[in-house]
Amino acid sequence: MSKTDTRALERQAKEVAALMRMLASEQRLLIVCKLVEYGEASAGTLAEEVGLSASALSQHLAKLKAERVVAARRDGQVIWYRIADRRVEELFSTLHRLFCTPRKR
Repeated sequence: MSKTDTRALERQAKEVAALMRMLASEQRLLIVCKLVEYGEASAGTLAEEVGLSASALSQHLAKLKAERVVAARRDGQVIWYRIADRRVEELFSTLHRLFCTPRKR
């Protein structure tokens, strides 16, 4: 591997490590998993599905938005959230398939 390849790999490793640290929260994992399932969900639906108060959900969503993991759109009084990063969606689709679907024995 060339020195240039190693540096590029190091930058990618830092980016992935930062993403994994940010997602190393049960609540944020649940939020992202629900967004994979629904494609898009309102803040109210997410709060109900993951069992968080509106203020706790808002804090987690703010972190996810700041890291560009989720995006939001407003429709009247309702704010809708979706996964903004295709790579995160693919990662969580795989995690969902591996860990959230019934296993065949």
